[in-house]
Amino acid sequence: MNQLHLAVILPHTLLFGGVKRFLELGNCFIRLGHTFTVFTPNGDKPDWFRYDGTIDTFSNINNYKLDALFITEIKFLNYLVKSNSKLKIFYHVLKSEKLHDVLQHKEIKIFVNSTNLYEYNLKKYKIDSFKAIGGINSALLQQPVVPKQDQKIVILTYGRLSRKRKGTRFVIKACEKIYKRNKNIKLILFDTPVDKKSENLIKNFSCKLPFEFIVNHPVDKNHELFRKADIFVSAEKNAGWANTCAEAMLYGLSVIATESGSRDILFNQKTGLVVWRNSYSIKKAINTLIKNPELRLKIATDANRHIVEYSWENLADKILTYLRDHNI
Repeated sequence: MNQLHLAVILPHTLLFGGVKRFLELGNCFIRLGHTFTVFTPNGDKPDWFRYDGTIDTFSNINNYKLDALFITEIKFLNYLVKSNSKLKIFYHVLKSEKLHDVLQHKEIKIFVNSTNLYEYNLKKYKIDSFKAIGGINSALLQQPVVPKQDQKIVILTYGRLSRKRKGTRFVIKACEKIYKRNKNIKLILFDTPVDKKSENLIKNFSCKLPFEFIVNHPVDKNHELFRKADIFVSAEKNAGWANTCAEAMLYGLSVIATESGSRDILFNQKTGLVVWRNSYSIKKAINTLIKNPELRLKIATDANRHIVEYSWENLADKILTYLRDHNI
């Protein structure tokens, strides 16, 4: 394949899953001999991730000769439509982004980052989106699942308290209920706060069981963070790709999660436990894994094997194949 010039329009380069998706993909495309540019309002570089491509401002988009340009948010639709890119792509990563305006432009192709969103688009908009599902860091693939030696059961959950759709409050409440009868558990939360509201919520956080709130943990050392725990719990809604669930599987944890964004990787009683988005359902699932260490190890091992196919490299190859098939 000839060298391609690829780019994405993003709102910023802060630590969000949708941003990390394109920094990871950008690095993959570059390693494969292509160019990749991230356009943001101010052209700011990420200070939490090593990105090897170009970063520029919105004002310079049409100074680039592009083969494909991505957006993930409807508010940037006008930039996409007016660009001189050969192929224009809306990469649907959040259910909250409604596609009515995008679908007015027949030249725009629709990608999705999960089967959840594929089925949603098929039902709501009657469109057959391209499945660009994944990914995870291939350098850490197939890490051996090693049971933690400490007898205390450690529950890990994503601590972005400012985003209610993450459902952290349900996990906390479930753990508090368990702690009333079982003092042998601990809760770990983690987050890199992206604004003052997030910082304040973390600073003032408390709960009714022993906990640790890890802040600003380096992304490239997430394996050290995840290996502190036995079970990862997520209670998201309206997610695209359940990135933290995928990471937990990669790092050898047993996963409990809602179906939101996890349909490709979370198979009940096989690669994890599927729960409803309430504290009772989550409590019941946690207790199941606490009482059954054999099941805990089995689902962690099976999930670790399954997650292999969702590497960033595999996803980049799939996207490049799509571009080739569309004569780019």
